[in-house]
Amino acid sequence: MNAMENLISPEKVASQAFAPLDHVTPDDINPLTISVAQERFIVPVLGEAMVEAMIGGDYAELMDKWVAPALALYTRALMLPALALRTGAAGVSKGSNQYLDAATENELRSLRRTTLAQATTLLRKAVARIESAPDNYPEYDARMNIWRRCRIDGGVVA
Repeated sequence: MNAMENLISPEKVASQAFAPLDHVTPDDINPLTISVAQERFIVPVLGEAMVEAMIGGDYAELMDKWVAPALALYTRALMLPALALRTGAAGVSKGSNQYLDAATENELRSLRRTTLAQATTLLRKAVARIESAPDNYPEYDARMNIWRRCRIDGGVVA
């Protein structure tokens, strides 16, 4: 399997998954994190052929409304621990400054869970759109959608 291009750019992640007051810039977003989010969350649901078609420019409305925002949020969820902690020559440190306190582990876990739920909701809307008109999306194979084989809701595998 060849390395797949990313569906979205760091600029898209910064603008769709972070608020301006978060002060997260495209330079803060590693394209590898986007790749990991894409491979971990998007490809198992939509399939490689569908993702490749979207990378090629097909299904722009589907991308803009649901898939790109979902991927941006999944990327944010993967970034949250790295945003809370910094690694440097002196080791790993927790970030805070004179105006802000670092989030607690519970607060970080809650934010991550909420972010993942938002992303999954958007991706479910994309799948519903695709499955409501399967002839319009020939690259999509519902049998390959991991949600048809396994589902995790609230930490319970069904």
